[in-house]
Amino acid sequence: MKGVLIAAERSGSGKTTITTGIARALSRQGLRVAPFKCGPDYIDSRHLAHAAGSTVENLDSVMLGESALRQVFAQGCQGCDMALVEGVMGLFDGIEPRRFGGSSYDVAVQLGLPVVAVMNAASCSYTLAALLRGLQSLCRSTPLVGVIVNQVASGNHERLIRSALEQHTDIAVLGCVPRQAVPLAPSRHLGIATAAEMDENYFDVCADLVAQHVNLDALSNFDLTTDLQWQEEGVTKATRICAVARDHAFNFYYEANLREIERRGYALRFFSPLAGETVPEADFIYLGGGYPELYAPHLSAQGELHQWLRRHSAAGRPLLAECGGMMLLTKGIVDSEDRHHPMTGIFAARCRMTGKRQALGYVQVQEPASLAGLVGHEFRYSALEDVDEPYVFTLEKVTNGARSRDGFIKNRTLAGYAHFHFSSQPSLLDWLLK
Repeated sequence: MKGVLIAAERSGSGKTTITTGIARALSRQGLRVAPFKCGPDYIDSRHLAHAAGSTVENLDSVMLGESALRQVFAQGCQGCDMALVEGVMGLFDGIEPRRFGGSSYDVAVQLGLPVVAVMNAASCSYTLAALLRGLQSLCRSTPLVGVIVNQVASGNHERLIRSALEQHTDIAVLGCVPRQAVPLAPSRHLGIATAAEMDENYFDVCADLVAQHVNLDALSNFDLTTDLQWQEEGVTKATRICAVARDHAFNFYYEANLREIERRGYALRFFSPLAGETVPEADFIYLGGGYPELYAPHLSAQGELHQWLRRHSAAGRPLLAECGGMMLLTKGIVDSEDRHHPMTGIFAARCRMTGKRQALGYVQVQEPASLAGLVGHEFRYSALEDVDEPYVFTLEKVTNGARSRDGFIKNRTLAGYAHFHFSSQPSLLDWLLK
């Protein structure tokens, strides 16, 4: 099995654009690409899925133990020729500095992935050789096999960089990508625009750029350094229905989470809250994260949707709402212009968009005791106000121990800001369904 992890020295080096281009370019050549994204990110992962024409898996070594991580990876590689993994942040950026736990490097070591570094050449030339040797010196447990230089200003700039890298490192230069006048992908508060919002031409432009400037033959010929061992997961015959919200407002889901729901005997049925769709026969409803604040007036007007959600909750059937999904279940969303948009009102609280980041990072459940040790992730630009509900979770930030409260539960409706991976142990999904 071939495979590689595309990393960088820091965020903003262009690894998402380049990895997206690689995925589309190799797929156009007829290669079956298995796309992956390190960490908890939902947005970049959907770009990779769209570019490769395949489902994407998240590889998160904080929320998942090594066995579960390897299972998710092996599952995603089934039937494919090559694993293409996009890193997160800088190569070694994680939750602790001793072994760089939780980093892209940590994932590469656990899965036997060789690393290719994307280096941003803006405002420097020869110094890239020092940066690259520094990265290589800490890659003690998996090899750094190549570099793609990004944001190259000119032919002379490329010549200077190549000469330094060839004289001071033994790492193959797999490509030099020229600087783009404007970013290829627009951004907003949670990152780049979602794949569903992008014109199809964007993915082909990324692929054309990579195909012209990167040695794809060399890039696609690196072997994994460990054997994949995949254990077939037993799936209970589907006798119940799980309604999953999926449209422009709600689309943040881990593929593995959807599989875990199916394993427990639920057939997935996707519906669009924006279109006012309902699934009255649903036994379980899953409202993922996304951008409900961008569509708040339209969501507010979906009276039949709100009534269905309230009836489902009152009947004591399970309903799980994560971040954006939780916002839909509150009394309303207050937008950046201080306009209030009424929502379903299952929980007595309101969400206010703040214009600045309110939380980012991994959190570990301390209470309830039955879920102690479960790790989730927060990333939000809103805050709760006018709360008249008891919180269900006491959370502790993994990196600094700061404590916070999150989550509401009523009947069997659970809603909160934190996102959880259902393959984690203990399992939030099992806790809710039981």
